[in-house]
Amino acid sequence: MEVIEKIYQLYIECNQIVCIDSREKKIKNSIFFGIRGPNFNGNLYALEALKKGAKYAVIDEKIDNNNEKIIQVHNTIEIIQKIAQIHREKWGYLHHAKSIIGITGTNGKTTTKEILQQILSSKFKTCFTKGNLNNHIGVPLTILSLKKEHDIGIVEIGANHKGEIETLCKIAQPTHGIITNIGKAHLEGFKNIENIIKAKNELYQYIKKTNGTLIVNKLDPLLLNLVQDYQKTIFYNCLELNDQNKQNDNFFYFRCQPFVELYFKEKKIKTKILGKYNSYNIVASIVISKQFNMSLNDIACALGGIELNNNRSQLIQTKQNEIILDAYNANPTSVTLAIENFLDFINIKKSRNHLVILGDMLELGDNSNKFHQEIINLLEKLNFINCILIGENFQKTKNTNNYLKIISLKECVNLLRDKKVTNNTILIKGSRKMQLEKLLEIL
Repeated sequence: MEVIEKIYQLYIECNQIVCIDSREKKIKNSIFFGIRGPNFNGNLYALEALKKGAKYAVIDEKIDNNNEKIIQVHNTIEIIQKIAQIHREKWGYLHHAKSIIGITGTNGKTTTKEILQQILSSKFKTCFTKGNLNNHIGVPLTILSLKKEHDIGIVEIGANHKGEIETLCKIAQPTHGIITNIGKAHLEGFKNIENIIKAKNELYQYIKKTNGTLIVNKLDPLLLNLVQDYQKTIFYNCLELNDQNKQNDNFFYFRCQPFVELYFKEKKIKTKILGKYNSYNIVASIVISKQFNMSLNDIACALGGIELNNNRSQLIQTKQNEIILDAYNANPTSVTLAIENFLDFINIKKSRNHLVILGDMLELGDNSNKFHQEIINLLEKLNFINCILIGENFQKTKNTNNYLKIISLKECVNLLRDKKVTNNTILIKGSRKMQLEKLLEIL
Protein backbone atom coordinates (compact mmCIF):
# COMPACT_ATOMS: atom_id res chain seq x y z
CA MET A 1 0.00 0.00 0.00
CA GLU A 2 2.95 2.33 0.62
CA VAL A 3 3.90 2.21 -3.07
CA ILE A 4 0.33 3.05 -4.09
CA GLU A 5 0.22 6.05 -1.72
CA LYS A 6 3.64 7.21 -2.91
CA ILE A 7 2.58 7.12 -6.56
CA TYR A 8 -0.67 8.88 -5.69
CA GLN A 9 1.30 11.69 -4.04
CA LEU A 10 3.53 11.94 -7.13
CA TYR A 11 0.37 12.21 -9.25
CA ILE A 12 -0.80 15.11 -7.04
CA GLU A 13 2.66 16.69 -7.25
CA CYS A 14 2.33 16.56 -11.06
CA ASN A 15 -0.91 18.58 -10.84
CA GLN A 16 -2.88 15.45 -11.78
CA ILE A 17 -1.37 15.33 -15.27
CA VAL A 18 -1.24 11.67 -16.35
CA CYS A 19 0.23 10.43 -19.64
CA ILE A 20 0.34 6.97 -21.16
CA ASP A 21 1.73 8.12 -24.52
CA SER A 22 5.10 9.90 -24.75
CA ARG A 23 3.84 11.72 -27.87
CA GLU A 24 1.11 13.58 -25.99
CA LYS A 25 1.37 17.36 -25.83
CA LYS A 26 0.75 17.33 -22.07
CA ILE A 27 3.80 15.12 -21.42
CA LYS A 28 5.69 17.99 -19.73
CA ASN A 29 5.52 17.87 -15.92
CA SER A 30 3.31 14.77 -16.08
CA ILE A 31 3.54 11.35 -14.46
CA PHE A 32 3.99 8.79 -17.24
CA PHE A 33 2.69 5.23 -17.01
CA GLY A 34 4.17 2.60 -19.28
CA ILE A 35 1.22 0.44 -20.38
CA ARG A 36 1.61 -2.91 -22.11
CA GLY A 37 -0.93 -4.23 -24.60
CA PRO A 38 -1.16 -6.87 -27.32
CA ASN A 39 0.49 -4.61 -29.91
CA PHE A 40 2.47 -2.10 -27.87
CA ASN A 41 4.76 -1.72 -24.86
CA GLY A 42 4.76 1.69 -23.19
CA ASN A 43 7.62 0.66 -20.91
CA LEU A 44 9.97 1.14 -23.86
CA TYR A 45 9.14 4.86 -23.95
CA ALA A 46 9.70 5.71 -20.27
CA LEU A 47 13.11 7.32 -20.85
CA GLU A 48 11.80 9.22 -23.85
CA ALA A 49 8.91 10.51 -21.74
CA LEU A 50 11.35 11.79 -19.12
CA LYS A 51 13.48 13.46 -21.78
CA LYS A 52 10.37 15.22 -23.07
CA GLY A 53 9.65 16.64 -19.63
CA ALA A 54 7.69 14.05 -17.64
CA LYS A 55 8.51 14.34 -13.94
CA TYR A 56 8.19 10.62 -13.22
CA ALA A 57 7.69 7.34 -15.07
CA VAL A 58 5.97 4.26 -13.68
CA ILE A 59 6.82 0.99 -15.42
CA ASP A 60 6.28 -2.74 -14.88
CA GLU A 61 9.22 -4.04 -16.88
CA LYS A 62 12.83 -3.85 -15.76
CA ILE A 63 15.01 -1.54 -17.81
CA ASP A 64 18.74 -1.03 -17.52
CA ASN A 65 18.62 2.35 -15.84
CA ASN A 66 19.11 3.70 -12.31
CA ASN A 67 17.09 6.88 -12.84
CA GLU A 68 15.44 7.78 -9.53
CA LYS A 69 12.47 9.23 -11.42
CA ILE A 70 11.53 5.76 -12.64
CA ILE A 71 9.34 3.67 -10.33
CA GLN A 72 9.02 -0.02 -11.11
CA VAL A 73 5.84 -1.83 -10.06
CA HIS A 74 4.29 -5.24 -10.64
CA ASN A 75 1.54 -4.03 -13.01
CA THR A 76 1.07 -0.44 -14.19
CA ILE A 77 -2.59 -0.95 -15.17
CA GLU A 78 -3.42 -2.17 -11.67
CA ILE A 79 -1.57 0.84 -10.22
CA ILE A 80 -3.55 3.29 -12.38
CA GLN A 81 -6.78 1.61 -11.31
CA LYS A 82 -5.87 1.72 -7.62
CA ILE A 83 -4.79 5.36 -7.55
CA ALA A 84 -7.94 6.25 -9.52
CA GLN A 85 -10.04 4.55 -6.85
CA ILE A 86 -8.18 6.45 -4.12
CA HIS A 87 -8.70 9.70 -6.01
CA ARG A 88 -12.42 9.03 -6.53
CA GLU A 89 -12.86 8.48 -2.79
CA LYS A 90 -10.90 11.61 -1.88
CA TRP A 91 -12.79 13.71 -4.46
CA GLY A 92 -16.12 12.44 -3.14
CA TYR A 93 -15.12 13.08 0.46
CA LEU A 94 -13.85 16.60 -0.23
CA HIS A 95 -16.94 17.45 -2.22
CA HIS A 96 -19.50 15.76 0.02
CA ALA A 97 -20.04 12.81 -2.31
CA LYS A 98 -20.71 14.83 -5.45
CA SER A 99 -22.16 12.85 -8.29
CA ILE A 100 -20.69 10.50 -10.86
CA ILE A 101 -23.04 9.40 -13.64
CA GLY A 102 -22.18 5.97 -15.03
CA ILE A 103 -23.36 5.20 -18.57
CA THR A 104 -23.22 1.80 -20.26
CA GLY A 105 -25.18 0.01 -22.98
CA THR A 106 -24.73 -1.77 -26.30
CA ASN A 107 -25.68 1.24 -28.41
CA GLY A 108 -25.98 4.93 -27.61
CA LYS A 109 -23.76 5.20 -24.56
CA THR A 110 -21.20 7.51 -26.20
CA THR A 111 -23.90 9.64 -27.83
CA THR A 112 -25.83 9.89 -24.55
CA LYS A 113 -22.62 10.86 -22.77
CA GLU A 114 -21.88 13.57 -25.35
CA ILE A 115 -25.40 15.01 -25.25
CA LEU A 116 -25.57 14.86 -21.45
CA GLN A 117 -22.22 16.50 -20.88
CA GLN A 118 -23.08 19.38 -23.20
CA ILE A 119 -26.37 19.97 -21.39
CA LEU A 120 -24.88 19.75 -17.89
CA SER A 121 -21.83 21.81 -18.87
CA SER A 122 -24.14 24.73 -19.58
CA LYS A 123 -24.71 25.00 -15.81
CA PHE A 124 -22.05 22.90 -14.06
CA LYS A 125 -18.34 22.26 -14.22
CA THR A 126 -18.24 18.72 -15.58
CA CYS A 127 -15.56 16.11 -16.07
CA PHE A 128 -16.38 13.46 -18.66
CA THR A 129 -14.99 10.56 -20.66
CA LYS A 130 -13.10 11.82 -23.69
CA GLY A 131 -13.87 10.00 -26.94
CA ASN A 132 -14.64 6.36 -26.16
CA LEU A 133 -12.02 5.83 -23.44
CA ASN A 134 -14.41 3.56 -21.58
CA ASN A 135 -12.34 0.48 -20.77
CA HIS A 136 -10.10 -0.74 -17.91
CA ILE A 137 -7.60 2.03 -18.74
CA GLY A 138 -9.92 4.76 -19.99
CA VAL A 139 -12.23 4.80 -16.95
CA PRO A 140 -9.38 5.25 -14.44
CA LEU A 141 -7.89 8.01 -16.62
CA THR A 142 -11.26 9.81 -16.61
CA ILE A 143 -11.48 9.56 -12.82
CA LEU A 144 -7.90 10.83 -12.49
CA SER A 145 -8.90 13.92 -14.48
CA LEU A 146 -11.42 14.93 -11.78
CA LYS A 147 -10.39 18.25 -10.24
CA LYS A 148 -11.56 20.13 -7.14
CA GLU A 149 -13.58 22.51 -9.26
CA HIS A 150 -15.64 19.80 -10.95
CA ASP A 151 -19.26 19.48 -9.82
CA ILE A 152 -20.22 16.33 -11.73
CA GLY A 153 -18.41 13.44 -13.39
CA ILE A 154 -19.83 11.60 -16.42
CA VAL A 155 -18.17 8.24 -17.00
CA GLU A 156 -18.82 6.00 -19.98
CA ILE A 157 -18.34 2.34 -19.05
CA GLY A 158 -17.73 -0.25 -21.74
CA ALA A 159 -17.09 -3.98 -21.53
CA ASN A 160 -16.25 -6.98 -23.67
CA HIS A 161 -16.37 -9.63 -20.96
CA LYS A 162 -18.22 -10.41 -17.74
CA GLY A 163 -16.94 -8.78 -14.55
CA GLU A 164 -15.43 -5.76 -16.31
CA ILE A 165 -18.26 -3.34 -15.50
CA GLU A 166 -18.26 -4.50 -11.88
CA THR A 167 -14.53 -3.72 -11.66
CA LEU A 168 -14.92 -0.32 -13.31
CA CYS A 169 -17.82 0.57 -11.01
CA LYS A 170 -15.60 -0.04 -7.98
CA ILE A 171 -13.16 2.48 -9.46
CA ALA A 172 -15.62 5.12 -10.69
CA GLN A 173 -18.17 4.61 -7.87
CA PRO A 174 -21.14 6.03 -9.82
CA THR A 175 -23.98 7.60 -7.84
CA HIS A 176 -26.30 7.50 -10.88
CA GLY A 177 -26.47 4.78 -13.50
CA ILE A 178 -28.09 4.24 -16.89
CA ILE A 179 -28.04 1.33 -19.33
CA THR A 180 -29.08 2.79 -22.68
CA ASN A 181 -30.05 -0.63 -24.09
CA ILE A 182 -28.80 -4.20 -24.39
CA GLY A 183 -28.11 -5.79 -27.78
CA LYS A 184 -25.71 -8.00 -29.70
CA ALA A 185 -22.11 -6.76 -29.64
CA HIS A 186 -18.66 -8.06 -28.63
CA LEU A 187 -19.96 -11.62 -28.93
CA GLU A 188 -16.41 -12.90 -29.32
CA GLY A 189 -15.89 -12.09 -25.64
CA PHE A 190 -19.42 -12.58 -24.31
CA LYS A 191 -20.34 -15.67 -26.41
CA ASN A 192 -24.11 -15.07 -26.08
CA ILE A 193 -26.76 -12.45 -25.30
CA GLU A 194 -27.36 -13.88 -21.81
CA ASN A 195 -23.80 -13.02 -20.83
CA ILE A 196 -24.20 -9.52 -22.26
CA ILE A 197 -27.28 -9.01 -20.08
CA LYS A 198 -25.44 -10.23 -16.99
CA ALA A 199 -22.50 -7.94 -17.77
CA LYS A 200 -24.59 -4.80 -18.28
CA ASN A 201 -26.60 -5.63 -15.15
CA GLU A 202 -23.40 -5.23 -13.13
CA LEU A 203 -24.00 -1.46 -13.26
CA TYR A 204 -27.53 -1.84 -11.86
CA GLN A 205 -26.27 -4.19 -9.17
CA TYR A 206 -23.59 -1.73 -8.08
CA ILE A 207 -26.06 1.19 -7.96
CA LYS A 208 -28.54 -0.86 -5.93
CA LYS A 209 -25.86 -1.99 -3.49
CA THR A 210 -24.65 1.59 -2.94
CA ASN A 211 -28.18 3.10 -2.77
CA GLY A 212 -27.65 5.20 -5.89
CA THR A 213 -30.16 6.34 -8.51
CA LEU A 214 -31.09 4.39 -11.64
CA ILE A 215 -32.41 6.05 -14.81
CA VAL A 216 -34.39 3.52 -16.85
CA ASN A 217 -36.31 3.42 -20.13
CA LYS A 218 -39.79 2.37 -19.01
CA LEU A 219 -40.58 1.02 -22.47
CA ASP A 220 -37.70 -1.50 -22.41
CA PRO A 221 -39.01 -4.77 -20.86
CA LEU A 222 -35.52 -6.23 -20.59
CA LEU A 223 -34.28 -3.32 -18.48
CA LEU A 224 -37.48 -3.28 -16.39
CA ASN A 225 -36.92 -6.94 -15.56
CA LEU A 226 -33.40 -6.13 -14.33
CA VAL A 227 -34.53 -3.15 -12.25
CA GLN A 228 -37.33 -5.11 -10.56
CA ASP A 229 -38.74 -3.08 -7.64
CA TYR A 230 -35.72 -0.90 -6.80
CA GLN A 231 -37.16 2.25 -5.24
CA LYS A 232 -34.64 4.88 -6.32
CA THR A 233 -35.44 4.53 -10.02
CA ILE A 234 -36.27 7.41 -12.34
CA PHE A 235 -38.17 6.25 -15.43
CA TYR A 236 -38.38 7.93 -18.81
CA ASN A 237 -40.65 7.35 -21.82
CA CYS A 238 -40.34 8.22 -25.48
CA LEU A 239 -42.82 7.48 -28.28
CA GLU A 240 -43.03 8.51 -31.89
CA LEU A 241 -45.68 11.15 -32.44
CA ASN A 242 -48.30 10.19 -35.02
CA ASP A 243 -52.02 10.48 -35.68
CA GLN A 244 -52.79 7.27 -33.81
CA ASN A 245 -51.40 8.13 -30.39
CA LYS A 246 -52.74 10.78 -28.07
CA GLN A 247 -50.28 12.77 -26.05
CA ASN A 248 -49.91 11.70 -22.43
CA ASP A 249 -48.55 14.35 -20.07
CA ASN A 250 -45.98 11.91 -18.67
CA PHE A 251 -44.53 10.92 -22.03
CA PHE A 252 -41.99 12.48 -24.32
CA TYR A 253 -42.95 12.26 -27.98
CA PHE A 254 -40.65 12.66 -30.94
CA ARG A 255 -40.66 13.00 -34.69
CA CYS A 256 -37.89 13.44 -37.22
CA GLN A 257 -38.11 16.22 -39.83
CA PRO A 258 -35.30 14.97 -40.43
CA PHE A 259 -33.81 16.23 -37.14
CA VAL A 260 -35.32 15.00 -33.88
CA GLU A 261 -38.07 17.21 -32.47
CA LEU A 262 -39.35 16.43 -28.97
CA TYR A 263 -42.71 17.25 -27.43
CA PHE A 264 -43.39 17.22 -23.70
CA LYS A 265 -46.72 18.57 -22.50
CA GLU A 266 -46.91 21.98 -24.21
CA LYS A 267 -43.15 22.19 -24.78
CA LYS A 268 -41.53 21.67 -28.18
CA ILE A 269 -37.77 21.05 -28.22
CA LYS A 270 -35.88 21.31 -31.50
CA THR A 271 -32.51 19.64 -32.02
CA LYS A 272 -29.87 19.30 -34.73
CA ILE A 273 -29.57 15.57 -34.08
CA LEU A 274 -30.52 12.89 -36.63
CA GLY A 275 -32.14 9.51 -36.11
CA LYS A 276 -35.13 8.04 -34.31
CA TYR A 277 -32.75 5.96 -32.23
CA ASN A 278 -31.18 9.15 -30.89
CA SER A 279 -34.52 10.35 -29.50
CA TYR A 280 -34.06 7.90 -26.62
CA ASN A 281 -30.53 9.15 -25.96
CA ILE A 282 -31.78 12.74 -25.92
CA VAL A 283 -34.70 12.02 -23.57
CA ALA A 284 -32.43 10.06 -21.22
CA SER A 285 -30.08 13.05 -21.10
CA ILE A 286 -32.98 15.41 -20.39
CA VAL A 287 -34.29 13.27 -17.53
CA ILE A 288 -30.84 12.94 -15.96
CA SER A 289 -30.25 16.70 -16.26
CA LYS A 290 -33.56 17.38 -14.51
CA GLN A 291 -32.25 15.35 -11.56
CA PHE A 292 -29.67 18.10 -11.14
CA ASN A 293 -32.38 20.77 -10.97
CA MET A 294 -31.99 22.04 -14.51
CA SER A 295 -35.16 23.55 -15.93
CA LEU A 296 -36.63 22.22 -19.17
CA ASN A 297 -36.11 25.65 -20.73
CA ASP A 298 -32.38 25.62 -19.90
CA ILE A 299 -32.07 22.04 -21.14
CA ALA A 300 -33.87 22.90 -24.40
CA CYS A 301 -31.58 25.89 -24.90
CA ALA A 302 -28.48 23.71 -24.48
CA LEU A 303 -29.90 20.98 -26.73
CA GLY A 304 -30.52 23.44 -29.55
CA GLY A 305 -26.80 24.04 -29.94
CA ILE A 306 -25.67 20.41 -29.95
CA GLU A 307 -24.41 18.87 -33.18
CA LEU A 308 -22.98 15.37 -33.06
CA ASN A 309 -19.53 14.83 -34.54
CA ASN A 310 -16.71 12.27 -34.38
CA ASN A 311 -18.36 10.07 -37.03
CA ARG A 312 -21.62 9.60 -35.07
CA SER A 313 -24.83 10.28 -37.03
CA GLN A 314 -23.18 13.27 -38.70
CA LEU A 315 -25.02 14.98 -41.54
CA ILE A 316 -22.34 16.25 -43.91
CA GLN A 317 -22.92 18.27 -47.06
CA THR A 318 -20.01 18.00 -49.48
CA LYS A 319 -19.76 19.69 -52.87
CA GLN A 320 -21.00 16.50 -54.53
CA ASN A 321 -23.27 14.67 -52.05
CA GLU A 322 -25.26 14.69 -48.82
CA ILE A 323 -23.83 12.13 -46.40
CA ILE A 324 -24.90 10.55 -43.13
CA LEU A 325 -21.62 9.42 -41.59
CA ASP A 326 -21.99 6.86 -38.82
CA ALA A 327 -18.62 5.14 -38.84
CA TYR A 328 -18.05 5.28 -35.09
CA ASN A 329 -19.10 1.70 -34.42
CA ALA A 330 -21.29 -1.07 -35.79
CA ASN A 331 -23.17 -4.11 -34.52
CA PRO A 332 -26.36 -5.82 -35.76
CA THR A 333 -28.64 -3.55 -33.72
CA SER A 334 -27.00 -0.24 -34.62
CA VAL A 335 -26.66 -1.11 -38.33
CA THR A 336 -30.32 -2.12 -38.52
CA LEU A 337 -31.37 1.16 -36.89
CA ALA A 338 -29.09 3.16 -39.17
CA ILE A 339 -30.57 1.56 -42.30
CA GLU A 340 -34.16 2.07 -41.13
CA ASN A 341 -33.41 5.67 -40.21
CA PHE A 342 -31.77 6.23 -43.61
CA LEU A 343 -34.95 5.03 -45.32
CA ASP A 344 -36.97 7.55 -43.29
CA PHE A 345 -34.43 10.25 -44.12
CA ILE A 346 -34.53 9.77 -47.89
CA ASN A 347 -38.33 9.62 -47.80
CA ILE A 348 -38.53 12.90 -45.87
CA LYS A 349 -35.99 14.52 -48.19
CA LYS A 350 -37.54 12.89 -51.26
CA SER A 351 -34.07 11.87 -52.41
CA ARG A 352 -34.08 10.23 -55.82
CA ASN A 353 -30.48 9.01 -55.80
CA HIS A 354 -29.21 7.22 -52.74
CA LEU A 355 -26.36 4.89 -51.88
CA VAL A 356 -25.66 2.67 -48.86
CA ILE A 357 -22.02 1.93 -48.00
CA LEU A 358 -21.55 -0.60 -45.22
CA GLY A 359 -18.37 -1.94 -43.66
CA ASP A 360 -17.99 -5.19 -41.75
CA MET A 361 -19.35 -5.54 -38.23
CA LEU A 362 -16.48 -6.88 -36.14
CA GLU A 363 -16.13 -8.95 -32.94
CA LEU A 364 -19.32 -10.94 -33.51
CA GLY A 365 -17.82 -14.39 -32.98
CA ASP A 366 -19.33 -17.57 -34.41
CA ASN A 367 -22.57 -15.88 -35.51
CA SER A 368 -20.85 -13.26 -37.64
CA ASN A 369 -21.98 -14.79 -40.97
CA LYS A 370 -25.57 -15.01 -39.76
CA PHE A 371 -25.66 -11.37 -38.60
CA HIS A 372 -24.14 -10.04 -41.83
CA GLN A 373 -26.62 -12.03 -43.89
CA GLU A 374 -29.48 -10.57 -41.82
CA ILE A 375 -28.29 -7.08 -42.77
CA ILE A 376 -28.33 -8.06 -46.46
CA ASN A 377 -31.83 -9.46 -46.05
CA LEU A 378 -32.95 -6.18 -44.47
CA LEU A 379 -31.50 -4.13 -47.33
CA GLU A 380 -33.36 -6.26 -49.86
CA LYS A 381 -36.59 -6.21 -47.86
CA LEU A 382 -36.47 -2.38 -47.80
CA ASN A 383 -35.76 -2.31 -51.56
CA PHE A 384 -32.33 -0.71 -51.42
CA ILE A 385 -30.71 -1.20 -54.82
CA ASN A 386 -27.40 0.70 -54.73
CA CYS A 387 -25.21 -0.75 -52.00
CA ILE A 388 -21.48 -1.17 -51.54
CA LEU A 389 -20.37 -3.74 -48.97
CA ILE A 390 -16.80 -3.63 -47.67
CA GLY A 391 -14.92 -6.38 -45.85
CA GLU A 392 -14.35 -10.10 -45.59
CA ASN A 393 -17.56 -10.77 -43.65
CA PHE A 394 -19.83 -9.18 -46.24
CA GLN A 395 -17.97 -11.14 -48.94
CA LYS A 396 -19.53 -14.33 -47.56
CA THR A 397 -23.13 -13.11 -47.83
CA LYS A 398 -25.64 -13.87 -50.56
CA ASN A 399 -27.97 -11.41 -52.25
CA THR A 400 -30.15 -11.07 -55.33
CA ASN A 401 -29.70 -7.32 -55.90
CA ASN A 402 -26.13 -7.51 -57.22
CA TYR A 403 -24.70 -5.41 -54.42
CA LEU A 404 -21.05 -4.49 -54.93
CA LYS A 405 -18.80 -6.45 -52.59
CA ILE A 406 -15.30 -5.11 -52.00
CA ILE A 407 -12.65 -6.61 -49.79
CA SER A 408 -10.86 -3.45 -48.65
CA LEU A 409 -11.31 0.26 -48.03
CA LYS A 410 -8.59 1.01 -50.59
CA GLU A 411 -10.53 -0.83 -53.30
CA CYS A 412 -13.66 1.12 -52.37
CA VAL A 413 -11.79 4.42 -52.63
CA ASN A 414 -10.61 3.49 -56.13
CA LEU A 415 -14.09 2.38 -57.17
CA LEU A 416 -15.76 5.57 -55.95
CA ARG A 417 -13.08 7.67 -57.58
CA ASP A 418 -13.79 5.97 -60.92
CA LYS A 419 -17.59 6.15 -60.54
CA LYS A 420 -17.54 9.86 -59.58
CA VAL A 421 -20.60 9.66 -57.36
CA THR A 422 -22.54 12.96 -57.35
CA ASN A 423 -25.96 14.25 -56.29
CA ASN A 424 -26.53 11.29 -54.01
CA THR A 425 -27.75 10.90 -50.45
CA ILE A 426 -25.32 8.43 -48.88
CA LEU A 427 -25.26 6.37 -45.69
CA ILE A 428 -21.80 5.32 -44.49
CA LYS A 429 -21.87 2.83 -41.60
CA GLY A 430 -19.26 0.40 -40.28
CA SER A 431 -17.10 -0.68 -37.36
CA ARG A 432 -14.46 1.74 -36.10
CA LYS A 433 -11.57 -0.37 -37.40
CA MET A 434 -12.94 -0.16 -40.94
CA GLN A 435 -12.12 3.62 -40.96
CA LEU A 436 -14.92 4.41 -43.39
CA GLU A 437 -14.69 8.13 -42.64
CA LYS A 438 -11.79 8.17 -45.12
CA LEU A 439 -14.36 7.84 -47.91
CA LEU A 440 -15.39 11.44 -47.31
CA GLU A 441 -12.31 12.63 -49.19
CA ILE A 442 -13.75 11.43 -52.51
CA LEU A 443 -17.47 11.88 -51.89
